[in-house]
Amino acid sequence: MSAKLHPARKKFTRFASKVPFQFGLPNVSPTLTQASDGSPIYFTRTSSLLRRQVLANAPSVTIKSDAYHPRVLPRNAWAEADFRTSRVLFLIPDDALGDCVGMALFFRAFAQKYPKAKIAVLNSASASDIFATLPRIEIFQLFISSKQLARFDVLIDLSEMEGWDTIAKMPVNPEEALSSAFDVTPISLPKRQPVIKPQMNIGILPMASSPLRTLPPALVRDMAQKLGNAGHSVTLILNAYQGVMRTYKDSIAAENLPNVAVVDGFRTIGDLIGFMEKQDYVVLADSGPAHITKLFQTPGLGIYTSASAAVLQGRHRNLRNWQSTYMGDFCQAPCGLAKLRATDDGQIGCMGSLKVPFEKLGTLPATSNKAVAEKLVVESTVPCVAHLRKDQDAIFQILAEDLKTQ
Repeated sequence: MSAKLHPARKKFTRFASKVPFQFGLPNVSPTLTQASDGSPIYFTRTSSLLRRQVLANAPSVTIKSDAYHPRVLPRNAWAEADFRTSRVLFLIPDDALGDCVGMALFFRAFAQKYPKAKIAVLNSASASDIFATLPRIEIFQLFISSKQLARFDVLIDLSEMEGWDTIAKMPVNPEEALSSAFDVTPISLPKRQPVIKPQMNIGILPMASSPLRTLPPALVRDMAQKLGNAGHSVTLILNAYQGVMRTYKDSIAAENLPNVAVVDGFRTIGDLIGFMEKQDYVVLADSGPAHITKLFQTPGLGIYTSASAAVLQGRHRNLRNWQSTYMGDFCQAPCGLAKLRATDDGQIGCMGSLKVPFEKLGTLPATSNKAVAEKLVVESTVPCVAHLRKDQDAIFQILAEDLKTQ
């Protein structure tokens, strides 16, 4: 690489350990657990769970620095660089499932253009199982040793991707952005053949990481009942890692609906990926699983609220999309807001729920507030989410059309 390198945007921690160690996150497949290799120094992203929750209290660990910036290939050199025989380590900016699905699809295209290149990812964390769907990739879930780091010809900080600095206000499509940045052609994805049978395996995944995108419980209950009554085998998948799951589940009360099984969640993201691959049809909120369908082109319906369905689904046509039709005095769908905000006086919500313009919203809340989250989710006080109840007949019409042809 002839381009001049510069420091990565993200800060990394340099640490040493007096004793051997191994680490792995509980929601990542055990096969991706990492172990020390006798190196004198190891690296992890300073903001990672490993740094904040483990290394900070480990008596055998010595923190050498919390402000190490590895040297990376600058953004303006990505398209011109020749990676044909390179060993490339990509620094993953965060482990949001949707973003990492887009990165994984980009890596497929990158490998197609450079079949002899060696690809690896660092700090993939909870999204590691997504990258494990690639046939040839090295995954450093939580850290990398100095010996391992020395094997790579070039490091690339994917947080330099366009739109990453404003992603909390306007989501971007990483697959498209990165394919353009590296001048690679996205891989072709053959359309999954329709499955025509009277009893289909249908997954409903209504929970997202934010109340701005989680589907109203009443809509989900009516949908599950309707599909179950039609004779389909319905699995309602919740998210046990979210603090509002129990209250959300109780408000749906789907346990006694015919042909409906309720699953509180999967132990690992790998288990979720396996489930998504096997479904005949899925109905999803704007969430990580909606993006996971792209990996297998699983057919279904994506229901979107604050974020743009067109932007997030991009070129993929496996899901039919419904965008909330809400229009109000302070916002309209899609507004682009990805997460709740806090006002100066401590109120938590969005423009519509707080009845304020975007300029009156502050930054992300400093701490989580379970009571506020439960109210927003269970009572559907986010206007574009609540409006889905008014959209319900149109949404059910799409389902009826799809399930006649699937």
